[in-house]
Amino acid sequence: MAETKEKAVLIDLGTVRIKEYDNLNVQIELFEEVHNPITKKSSHKWRFRGYSDTILNALKLIVNKELLIDRKAANGLEKYLKQVEGIHNKIMIALEGEK
Repeated sequence: MAETKEKAVLIDLGTVRIKEYDNLNVQIELFEEVHNPITKKSSHKWRFRGYSDTILNALKLIVNKELLIDRKAANGLEKYLKQVEGIHNKIMIALEGEK
């Protein structure tokens, strides 16, 4: 039987991460609450959100799809913009750590 190797996490932004997928792509995962309708229990899991050809394009996708925005806390334009600024700072810190 073939052994499956865990793919490396390239960038971890807390609730969103970018992982290796293959030679041509990276994958984006979101840590979110998942409800199991059979057991009626909720748990948090990493869920697939998309593929990208480069890490930079994956970061753009994360920003464009607002995967790091807490919609419950973004109840006004000022709070939303503050979150967007925080996201950009978090991404820049993650990129600096990768160098």
